[in-house]
Amino acid sequence: MSNTAITAARGIAKFLAFSTAEVNQATVSVVHDELVVLTHVPGLVLAVVLGLLWGSFANVCIYRWPPSDEFPNGRSVVAPGSHCTACKTPIRWYDNVPLVSWLWLRGKCRACQAPFSARYLIVEAATAALFGVAWWFTLGTGGMFEALDVRLLWFVVDATFVWVMVVIFFIDLDHMLILDKVTYPAAIAFYAVTFALPGYRWWDGLVGAVVGYGVPWLIGEIWIRVRKIEGIGLGDSTMLMVVGALLGWKGVVASLFGGSVIGTVFTLTAMLAGGGGKPEEPTSLDDQGDETADSEPARGALQTEVPFGPYLAMAALFYLFAAPWIDLHFRL
Repeated sequence: MSNTAITAARGIAKFLAFSTAEVNQATVSVVHDELVVLTHVPGLVLAVVLGLLWGSFANVCIYRWPPSDEFPNGRSVVAPGSHCTACKTPIRWYDNVPLVSWLWLRGKCRACQAPFSARYLIVEAATAALFGVAWWFTLGTGGMFEALDVRLLWFVVDATFVWVMVVIFFIDLDHMLILDKVTYPAAIAFYAVTFALPGYRWWDGLVGAVVGYGVPWLIGEIWIRVRKIEGIGLGDSTMLMVVGALLGWKGVVASLFGGSVIGTVFTLTAMLAGGGGKPEEPTSLDDQGDETADSEPARGALQTEVPFGPYLAMAALFYLFAAPWIDLHFRL
């Protein structure tokens, strides 16, 4: 046997000798004590920083994933690297620091001074703020009665859900599309993670996903037969499928109702502020999945086309954090 093999064998024996229950318990205790810091201000700072980084990635996905005439299937989020769309100059890493670089450069390209949309700033700031809220409800005061490992898992799940909703929100706002490439993988992942979350039964996410997809689909079918126009598109159905996979049927009901209320308030306010005339009825909530995005609903004097996804996303995020309060006061 070689000297290397003998040394390795001795190392393994030494490790096994010291791997007693007492030593393992002490190791777990040390790790637990190190993780506890995440429940204090440093944890909040880390959550916000993670939100800025994931918000920056969300910007890339929002810009590149939607289909276009040149890229019918969208573009890769990996290549090419970040660059100015005006002069095509690659953006250096120090000009791509979330939030800070946009403010430092005053929203302009360093090379050609072409303006960068404030949307990048808004997405990063919103994602960071929502990650901070997710921290408070899980690792912060809002989650203090759970075990630390459960709180960590809930933070990861909530932060991921936040990120998905942010991407859906802005893509639908820009393109009136909710992409299957976002919703289907997200629904599968969220349903799978419920098996590791306390208080969930295996059918909760399954029933939620079915209700989330089925109810909007049924409403849309009834609407198109009665009014002969598109009402709720399949994109809305797949988005609520994501909500239901994680938050169950109650989350679907709260999101659908809350999204309708928020959408009505925003739409009527915008119409009254813009024209002062008789507001149009927001009948065509167009969000189509990838396969059905080409259909164009009929228009009339009292019809207008608005994206429903952003309102659903806002309502879903509200329910994500306020579910205990909503369930208690509305007896869901």
